Amino acid sequence: MNQYLGLFKNPPWDFALVLTLIAGAFFWGASKGKRSVGFIIVNLYIMFALWPFFPVDALTAGRTMTEVWMFNAGIFSLLLILLLLFMSRAFDWGPARNASRSDAGGGRDGVWWEVLILGILAAGFFISILISIAPPGVITKNILFLNPVVLSIFADPAIARWWTVLPILGVLFI
Repeated sequence: MNQYLGLFKNPPWDFALVLTLIAGAFFWGASKGKRSVGFIIVNLYIMFALWPFFPVDALTAGRTMTEVWMFNAGIFSLLLILLLLFMSRAFDWGPARNASRSDAGGGRDGVWWEVLILGILAAGFFISILISIAPPGVITKNILFLNPVVLSIFADPAIARWWTVLPILGVLFI
């Protein structure tokens, strides 16, 4: 238990990143509505499905495992942002939508706990994806010096499956 409490007392960089993503998703959802967080989650699924078809191996040939992971994470994040922008424009929804529209939230933008749960699911799914696209040696040898708690929450294959399933269930039922 002290191991978990120590994370809040003196958080390592990876745990601070998790908390920052959760806070960012929460505040995004609080300002734009829970549908916007759901839109991000759906786009994460789309990008995760399309990722194997991008030829990033050509860009990362001859680089160290850490550089390969950094390039993969950066390219994935950049492509996700581009996908979010194009999808929101194509469907006239999401960040490009005019906030002054009367139907912006469908009459119900969600209460704070719904936005918080969706924010946690979105951040957890995003981090799980970033860990899954890392070369195998980066995680098994812990080259990035990730905290064991963060590794157990996001890199364990049994738990990573839940990070893949729960966000879409959250979008459907919350």
